[in-house]
Amino acid sequence: MVAEFEELEAGEFVVKGDGPEDLYRQVTQPNWDGQRQALSSLAFGPRSADAGKLSLSRSSVVSAQEARDWHTANAKNPSLGVWRVTVADVDENDSRAVDDRDVPAKKDDPPKAPGHCYADYRHLSKNEERTLRAVLLQKALDYKEVPTTQQEPRESAN
Repeated sequence: MVAEFEELEAGEFVVKGDGPEDLYRQVTQPNWDGQRQALSSLAFGPRSADAGKLSLSRSSVVSAQEARDWHTANAKNPSLGVWRVTVADVDENDSRAVDDRDVPAKKDDPPKAPGHCYADYRHLSKNEERTLRAVLLQKALDYKEVPTTQQEPRESAN
């Protein structure tokens, strides 16, 4: 199957899988199955608010610890841990990794994480999306959790 991707925005570029590069996924409470103490099946699929763009961070730009610390300090849900897939994992499964760090911010955009990129799901049918989500989840489980340390959320200065 030859994927028909949507056009990229100004400031976006496709991350080439020439060398090994990890893509870090922050796992938050909605992506964690507390009963099983395991990743939820939704951990590697975009939510409706993501508009088909699964948020990740590039290992060539930021460490797993730096990505987790930034997420915990800035996102609505703190990171419970970091899991990874590779650029090749995304490429080999009819998708692409897109670096969007240089896209100009729009009014009211939240700050963008260092090394931010996304796995592109926009061109996939719901069935294809489920398949990609399952493949990336299995890859992440095979690689195991990336060792990082939980940072305490910052207290407000009052």
